[in-house]
Amino acid sequence: MKWVLDVGNTAAKLAGFRDQAAPWAPPVTVHRADVRAPELVARAWAKEVGSDPVLLTGSGEVSMWVDAWEAGRDANGARGGAPVVWPQGTSLPLPTHVKAPNRLGLDRVANAWGVLHGAVEGAAPEGSWLVVDVGTCVTFDLVHDRAHWGGAISPGMALRLDSMHAGTANLPRISLGDEGGEAGNGAFGVGADTDHAMRVGAVGGVGAEIHGRWLAMRQELPNLGVILTGGDAFRLELRHISPKFADAHLTLKGYHALFTHHLKPS
Repeated sequence: MKWVLDVGNTAAKLAGFRDQAAPWAPPVTVHRADVRAPELVARAWAKEVGSDPVLLTGSGEVSMWVDAWEAGRDANGARGGAPVVWPQGTSLPLPTHVKAPNRLGLDRVANAWGVLHGAVEGAAPEGSWLVVDVGTCVTFDLVHDRAHWGGAISPGMALRLDSMHAGTANLPRISLGDEGGEAGNGAFGVGADTDHAMRVGAVGGVGAEIHGRWLAMRQELPNLGVILTGGDAFRLELRHISPKFADAHLTLKGYHALFTHHLKPS
């Protein structure tokens, strides 16, 4: 097994991949924990990983997880080797046209690398793809002509709800809830009360932004498709976009593909 410990902004994930797994193969196991409490989970995770190789990386605060992982290894008798650590600023082999590649978020690097190396079954690596990661923020990344060309970043759904509460006197603080889909009330797609209207605005706003950006970019790239990932992607329907793929594990699979590339003998 090879393992990826992905430290994000709100959650950490530990994913295990079989040796010699195909690029599109999902992880065989995924554990999730609050990113703010590494000391509570690192011991158990380090014990499960044992002597297997592990990559510790992500777009969040990696350093405290490195310390917690080492403490977890010590508590388990240091059975495994030290993890391979890629913090923000690490130079990685992604072909990209951005001006400062070392400032590109590692989750965005992983998403683009995954698409370019066949991590999404059915999505041809040589195609043109708008990769949309719907999480704390919504990131857009263009993969075209076997390279990454840059992208855009905007607030995620929960951030939009929080900003409406913080920036007004009367709008409440609400959460997204567990239901998916962006449809509102009846045929007109509107909210029936304030809370519902805010959710429709946050979720529908993200959907409209994705659709609008895709339509605009298709003026230059007529065959452009969309690949969705991220924790809130399931809330979107995007009926009128084609081709379209959704892969909840794209970032993890991208990190795994990068890790496999890193471990190959030179």
